[in-house]
Amino acid sequence: MQLKHARLLFYVAAVFNFAAVALLYPASGMATMLQLSPAPGAGVFDQVALLAIFAFGVGYWLVARNPDRNRDLVKISLGAKLGVVAIIVTHFLAGSANVNLVVLVSGDLLFSLAFAYFLKARAPQAVGAH
Repeated sequence: MQLKHARLLFYVAAVFNFAAVALLYPASGMATMLQLSPAPGAGVFDQVALLAIFAFGVGYWLVARNPDRNRDLVKISLGAKLGVVAIIVTHFLAGSANVNLVVLVSGDLLFSLAFAYFLKARAPQAVGAH
């Protein structure tokens, strides 16, 4: 993966997370409009989750600035995105989340695949770093 493509990937991932925060922020009403269930509320854990989504977006922005130096952040992010997908799919299968929410987190699945590709394609030996 060329460096310019890696940078673009992580800038897009950052914007995706920032947009998710805006979409899921209860006061925006967008989650309700899109019939996401369960929709985030004003509870403390909902607010912590939104902060974490935003913080990961900041992390992706930092990775975009120097992808090769920030590979460890990509590894953490890959695991977190797969974890989010697993949680939502599990809730969907249990009947406590709807398909609209599954569609939303399909973006996380796509990004996790792209992150895995980045890690493989820009392995340290491939970019001359050790």
